[in-house]
Amino acid sequence: MLALIFQIIFSSAFTLLIKWGQVRKKEDVLTFGAINYIVAALLILPVFLLNRPEKLSMGAIYAGSSMGLIYFVAYFLAVSAIRRVGAASASVVSVLSILFPIVLFAVFFNEQPNLTQIIGISLALSALTLISAQKPAKQDVSYQVAGRTEVESGPSWTVPLVLFSFFLLCGLSRVAQEAFKHLVELEHQAEQRPTFLLSAFGMAALPSVAMLLFRRKKIQPMEFGVGFAMGLSNILQTFFILQALEFFAGFIVFPISSAGGVVLVTIVATRLLGERLNGRTYVGILLSVIALFLLNSSG
Repeated sequence: MLALIFQIIFSSAFTLLIKWGQVRKKEDVLTFGAINYIVAALLILPVFLLNRPEKLSMGAIYAGSSMGLIYFVAYFLAVSAIRRVGAASASVVSVLSILFPIVLFAVFFNEQPNLTQIIGISLALSALTLISAQKPAKQDVSYQVAGRTEVESGPSWTVPLVLFSFFLLCGLSRVAQEAFKHLVELEHQAEQRPTFLLSAFGMAALPSVAMLLFRRKKIQPMEFGVGFAMGLSNILQTFFILQALEFFAGFIVFPISSAGGVVLVTIVATRLLGERLNGRTYVGILLSVIALFLLNSSG
């Protein structure tokens, strides 16, 4: 249970650190993300070297590289989503992206969801509708990027567009995780997992390095510190969820982890980071928590 608690904490830290940077308005949130992926790649490298399999799996490399590229692009949308609707709502959109592979496999592989999952899908769609319909967060009208202050602007329809794009990319990252299970034989998945993770964070790190070099912006100590913390959180949340799966079944770990992350992000964002939620958003969060347990039901 301790591993599951730590996983919830470290998985939530990623979103909360972005929110903290936006509230603080002194550091560049894009620099956070770039450093985060570089640090994560460097931290997973020794794990890969110590546990390097005799033969590298191209399936693990393909799946991991795809996920890493999605991670890099999704970060920009995460920053925009958190700025527009808040960390709590963005967290809900992220965890409910589990809908994407469920629907995808139902369409292309004829994997029909059971009645409980159908109810979960209905609740999840309701939660997403409630969240995407809210107005941009008034307290986050400006933020730091590239050393200057940017002011939030644009028509109201941009909110659901950003959230849908973020949802889509988060869903595609879950498809990449599922692809790893199908491209790598079951008996080799444990030994190929470091290959998968290094491919993912390595692929995300490459454009991150290029972005930092292209922008030629001096990195502040706080930016490096936050980026390092985000990268470390990325690695630790992966480590702890693998540990939790050794003691509990996936249908227990994943809904508790996702729901716990939403609740923790909501509490910290509203209590410590000045985020304000309306009644509609609270209903959406509650529906999302219920939906997560139903969507992960096996029967």
